[in-house]
Amino acid sequence: MDAITPPPRKRDAVATRARILEAAQRAFSETGYSHTGIREIAGMAGTSSTLLLRYFGSKAGLFEAALTASMPIDAVFAQPRETIGRSLAEALLDPANAVRPPLMIALAAGDPEAAAIAAKVFESKTVAPVAAWLGGADGRARSLEMAMLATGLVSYLRQLPLRPPSADEREHIVAWFAGAIQAIVDQTER
Repeated sequence: MDAITPPPRKRDAVATRARILEAAQRAFSETGYSHTGIREIAGMAGTSSTLLLRYFGSKAGLFEAALTASMPIDAVFAQPRETIGRSLAEALLDPANAVRPPLMIALAAGDPEAAAIAAKVFESKTVAPVAAWLGGADGRARSLEMAMLATGLVSYLRQLPLRPPSADEREHIVAWFAGAIQAIVDQTER
């Protein structure tokens, strides 16, 4: 009597890739590029480092893909232009929204290859599209202003272990941030 061999399990490439990217985003935003290993990310994703490398080619390729996937710029453009400041504030402060790019970028700064990747991805996936959306000769400068404000907001209120703001403090900060962003969006060319 022959033993019945179960059919080989089919891989779900899309789900595996998504698990790897999620694990990489977590690792790169918590321990940084230099202190994160391929095996560690593969283990977090429940896969092998060989498969991870087959999908992304290298640690640098994985970092670029993870950072790119973590920048949902289309969500910004989906908001009405006249309320973008408030929408962005709420999204950035929503605890259910994993905002990882600022830390991924900051923690990549110590590695020249990762820093170059971070600069390239940030410019192409955030700065340039927002500048085009804003329009005008000063669109890039205004896009950078928005990025600086958003990075500061996220860094201080989401990343540092500061005492959470009270409801009144949070509303004050949201109103300030929303107003500052909205002023950048609404201003005409300088």
